[in-house]
Amino acid sequence: MHRLSTPFAVFATAAVALSIAATPRVVAAQATTVRGTVIDRQTGAPVVGASVIVTGTTTGTLTNEAGAFTIVSPSAVTHLTVTGVGYATLQLAVTDSEPLTIRLEPSHVELPGMHVVATRNAPSVATLTEADLQRAGGVALQNAINTVPGVFMQTRTPFGGARITMRGYYPSTSGNSPNANGLGYQVLLNDIPITDATGTTILDDVDYARLARADVIKGPASSQYGSFIGGTVLFQTVRPVPDRTSIVQQVQSGSHGLLRTTTSLETATEASDAIVEYGHQEYGAFRPHSASQKEFVHATGDLSLGDRQTLSAYFSYNRSFEELAGEIDSVPFYGRQPLSNAAYLANDSHIALTSFIAGVTDHYRFGSHFSNQTTVFATGRSSNQPFAHGFTDVTQVNGGARSVFGYTGQVGGASVSGSLGGFLQRSNLASNGVFIVPAPPYPERPTAQENWASTGSLFTEWSVGLPAQVTVTAGASLNMNRFAIHNLLRNGQLFDTTTTQVMTFDNVVTPRAVVSKAFGGAGSVYASVSTGYAPPLLSNVVTNTGVVVTGLKPERAVQYEVGAQGSLLADRLDAQVSLFDLENSDKLVTQTVSSVTSTVNAGKQRNRGVEATLAARLVDDPAAAVTRVRPWLSWAWTEATFLDFMSDANANANTVDFSGNAVPRVPRNTITAGLDVGMRAGAYLTSTYQHVTRVPVTFDNSTWVRGYDLLGAKLGVQRTVARRWTIDAFVGGDNLLGNTVYSFLFVGPNYRGLATPPYGGTGDGYIIPAPYSATVYGNLTLRYIL
Repeated sequence: MHRLSTPFAVFATAAVALSIAATPRVVAAQATTVRGTVIDRQTGAPVVGASVIVTGTTTGTLTNEAGAFTIVSPSAVTHLTVTGVGYATLQLAVTDSEPLTIRLEPSHVELPGMHVVATRNAPSVATLTEADLQRAGGVALQNAINTVPGVFMQTRTPFGGARITMRGYYPSTSGNSPNANGLGYQVLLNDIPITDATGTTILDDVDYARLARADVIKGPASSQYGSFIGGTVLFQTVRPVPDRTSIVQQVQSGSHGLLRTTTSLETATEASDAIVEYGHQEYGAFRPHSASQKEFVHATGDLSLGDRQTLSAYFSYNRSFEELAGEIDSVPFYGRQPLSNAAYLANDSHIALTSFIAGVTDHYRFGSHFSNQTTVFATGRSSNQPFAHGFTDVTQVNGGARSVFGYTGQVGGASVSGSLGGFLQRSNLASNGVFIVPAPPYPERPTAQENWASTGSLFTEWSVGLPAQVTVTAGASLNMNRFAIHNLLRNGQLFDTTTTQVMTFDNVVTPRAVVSKAFGGAGSVYASVSTGYAPPLLSNVVTNTGVVVTGLKPERAVQYEVGAQGSLLADRLDAQVSLFDLENSDKLVTQTVSSVTSTVNAGKQRNRGVEATLAARLVDDPAAAVTRVRPWLSWAWTEATFLDFMSDANANANTVDFSGNAVPRVPRNTITAGLDVGMRAGAYLTSTYQHVTRVPVTFDNSTWVRGYDLLGAKLGVQRTVARRWTIDAFVGGDNLLGNTVYSFLFVGPNYRGLATPPYGGTGDGYIIPAPYSATVYGNLTLRYIL
């Protein structure tokens, strides 16, 4: 066991105090047991983390990942109150002892600023509602997701090149991978994988402004999604107003030429709903060659085929063009100069993407105990990317399926719920390009490959409800990965147009277990251990000369976590705290021998930290002039350290030992605070302040980038202005303090490899700046109900 440092000790004490404050109820001998499942009325999908309370008491529980719940009450239960994030509150009578099927209605009218920044459904899970996602203008996800403690999203362009880091983990630390987009975690949109089978996540073709919900699973805390070390993000798109047909027009404008329009047709009946929409977004530039354009066409719908079956479909066509201004050094950055990288400008660097996303999901209930959810999907993307020292063109097609069988019921005297399922995806990629080494004699390294990758998993997870509101959860996933490389070139020459080399990694089993104790509806405590993995990327298995590397293993990790959550002061104060220890082995590092660069398993890393949120409901009265006043605070302390990590695996005089150093680009402390106010007349205010401490950008910790403070605010009104018209109008601003803030940091072993030659290095720079001054925006959304 490792001795806890001071922040751990403080919050461990807080967790114990919180669990004591939530005094458990003594269950009488004649206790009443109520069990059931909470589902979405329109889709039939289980509602995870819904609160089910015996009306008028504090006795209650949360639904699990199958939407199931069991309540043991010391007295008779006549009514239940059910609430879920993004759903209207439901009160229902309990008339018999049969398992209940509770259907929640999606809540469309949610004033921004009405919710705590994140609501924990389970260990390591945070949920952002549509109101949370719209805290600022809604077009940039980092404004919302970075309010979740332990999550740090950066972007390489104003609206593209995103990567999300959770609990300080990202893969292939000493190679180029830490500077690439979206590695080490996965994203699903309406149950459709955005992450391809090579392990890469590109978010440029996701329209953040039309998201209704985001569930953030930090670390390998769910067996159902492959147990990626970096975590999983689940996106859900917006739904139409129930029982209405509407035309919606939205226009938003802001600093640096931001202009966005969205036109939507929405309809919903008792048995079906659908949305068809077109969106266009453009952005000028606050420094040369950093403009952006995006277009989206979306279609989504649900069709009920009876009480037991619902079909859901999603399709989008997306185009984006992001100019690359490149990274700069600290001198022009802190001098607040709107400069761009000369090498990027000379090559007209940009990322042009065209993509589609399509999927159909079948939700079927076989009765009161069994259910199935199956998604079949296909996605495709073509990209053209000239960069500072070459270009890459890629055409990619992905396809697969995911199916989960669920069970909820009673076995003996215990409530049991669980799932069993499988996932399979294949990605076919054709790529060509050239990389010009940015040093004399400037050799060219052309590439031409036709590759494929496949990934799959078999998973199961089960929860057993025991007496005294103790729940034990256990699960595991079996993860499989294969790469096939068809190299047309080797050392720049035509090689072999017929041979495909297939590399199959050893199957990886990742078990996890959780024990939790609830105290009625007042709070709970938990302890968990989860194992995870991150397979090598397709690019890791090919050397710079085109030779396929064999023998690579996936990175492995174990995450230990304890925590508590609960409500105090007559439900006026909500508190959550988690302590985690994420230990990562078999880190992938690069080595160069005789000018051949390859990837090997070498280093170790340990990330540990504390994540806490505190939210108060100072005013919560729908009948008052000021309906809600909610201040909130979140804090993340993350200590990410190399335990046994070298610059390469050569073990010679040039090998540098980075052991004991802080992991680059991971802030030690992040503090976020906000104030959300709502009024009965429809006016609302959201404000967010964030402090991020300094971070190292080199593995040797010789170079650091300063911390920063961000302040944003949004003021608006949402109301019905005529019998058929509703309006949502707001104005807001980001970085209102006008501080010097980065949007992305490049990292490397030492300063020489990052900085440009005028500043003593051989690289291209390492900082991508955000706008140096405050930015403002305004929005008008009109809805006409037919």
